[in-house]
Amino acid sequence: MIKVLDVPVEQDLSELSRELWARSIGHQIRHKGDYQEIWLADPAYFPELLQMIRDWQQGNLANTQVVVNRRSMLDRVGYGLRAWPLTIVLLLVSALVTAGIFLETSGAIFSTMTFVPVGMQNQQLIHGSLQQVLESGELWRFISPMFLHFGILHLAFNSLWVWELGRMIEEHQKSRGLLLVVVISGLAANFAQYMVGDVLFGGLSGVVYALLGYCWFWDKFARVPRFHVRKAVFIALMIWLVFCLVGGAGVLGLGNIANAAHIGGLIAGTLLAWLRIQLVGEGAPPGRIV
Repeated sequence: MIKVLDVPVEQDLSELSRELWARSIGHQIRHKGDYQEIWLADPAYFPELLQMIRDWQQGNLANTQVVVNRRSMLDRVGYGLRAWPLTIVLLLVSALVTAGIFLETSGAIFSTMTFVPVGMQNQQLIHGSLQQVLESGELWRFISPMFLHFGILHLAFNSLWVWELGRMIEEHQKSRGLLLVVVISGLAANFAQYMVGDVLFGGLSGVVYALLGYCWFWDKFARVPRFHVRKAVFIALMIWLVFCLVGGAGVLGLGNIANAAHIGGLIAGTLLAWLRIQLVGEGAPPGRIV
């Protein structure tokens, strides 16, 4: 998203926002201190938005006609693939793998994607070891569990936050920046969960907490905040993390939660943000850190 306008906090932006939504122009209005910021999801609408702002400031917004020359759905898909290719790939692979493990009956896909090989023998679960994975060269297992999801709600929850947070990083620090966070945090989350004794785990939630930690830490300690994750979002996800740690998810019947993966991902994302800030020299002056 790009910021296009700052206005005083007391100014009513509801009319402008309604017109933007009427034209299917994705945007956010964020409050920051004594100002409101208008952020635009698709930069291609920037010229149209500028004209709308001029009409709004002159009191003529109600007479503004909806632009007929709207881009086709194919154009929108093309823009998304160019702007957030890695985010989209992560979600597509997760959806395909999840569909595969529910549709095929042999369990081959599932066993191929787990951290160590698993199988059933005499109605008992058997599994391989970390040494076996290293000796066989199946090193993809160290990252592949993040694509495993054990239900539609599990996939939907993780996909929502990867879509929201992943796009922010990919927009501001390109696909290679997001790839670094995903790979490092995926490894950290999977190894953390395996080290606490689990072999059957999966999901992008460790990566989600890494993306959250990365964005939040960057905005707090970098010279230039970039991601502007809302405090309510950060607090809600941290409450969910603590809730799962104390066994709340089990009480709700949601099954076992990969708590170690969540913590491992959060730590990895936070450390990556700190390391990158140090390496590129973007640390904020002491007076700005709040």
